[in-house]
Formats: sequence, structure tokens, C-alpha cells
Amino acid sequence: MAVCFTDRELRRAWENNLQAFQESASKSNAHRLLLFYAVECGLKLALMKREGASCTADCPQLLDIQHDINALLDALKTGRDYNLPKSLSMGFVRINQKRRERKISPGQINQMWRYGGHLHTNSRDSSSFQSDIDIEKALLKICQWLEDNENL
Repeated sequence: MAVCFTDRELRRAWENNLQAFQESASKSNAHRLLLFYAVECGLKLALMKREGASCTADCPQLLDIQHDINALLDALKTGRDYNLPKSLSMGFVRINQKRRERKISPGQINQMWRYGGHLHTNSRDSSSFQSDIDIEKALLKICQWLEDNENL
């Protein structure tokens, strides 16, 4: 069972994580991780408001969604303009002399940054996301949407 957080706590987390990200002049993936969590908290707060919930436990959709930014955006019906690519690559890693590609979903970006990974692309990638900075820009666009449309 997930821990219940109130709408007030999510609002504080949204504001504090975003502020901590903004206060750093040069951004590393550790800073971007705070931005990711700010967006996650902001989107969850917006969904809770729409559902009339004052606690995360009162919004069962959140249990299934977890950290998936795209699923949160879909639940809020923002349109595809804000969605992150369905699949991203951290490139290849060699394990037991086997070369393996590390693909991640939007719900795993936090893991990539938490464990020191970086987005990696090659010439065959069709994604417009070429670097961690591209993900940062997309997350900032979502922040702007939250501020403009959800009164956060």
C-alpha cells in the first residue's frame, strides 16, 4: 500500500523541487531529477484537483501511473504536444561480454538520472530528444502548462 500524501504536501513538493532546480545556474542530471519530481508532483496534484481528491489514496489512478509522466499527461488530457517519447535510449552497456542496449520509458527517466545515466542517441534514432537537455526543456514546457492551466 502506498503512503498517502495530501494535496498541500504535493503542492509544497512541486514548489520546493522546482525552486531547487531553478536556483542552480549550471544544471546537472541531479538538478534535472528535482525537475522531474517537481513535474510529477505538479501533475499528480492537478489530477487530484480534477478528481476532487485531497489525498493521493483518494485518487486510485495514481497507483497505476506511478512515475509515468506520459500517463499523467494522458489522464489530464493535455494532448500529445507535451508527451515525452515512448522510448529513450541510454546507449549500450557491456555485461558478461554481451552488448545490451538500455531502453527506458518516460516513467524511468528518474532512474536514469538517479543512477548517473545519460540519454544517448545514435543516427538511427528518430526521436527529437538528443540529450538530457532536451528532456529538461520538455519538462519545463510541462511546468509552464501546469502554471497556465492548473493554477499551480
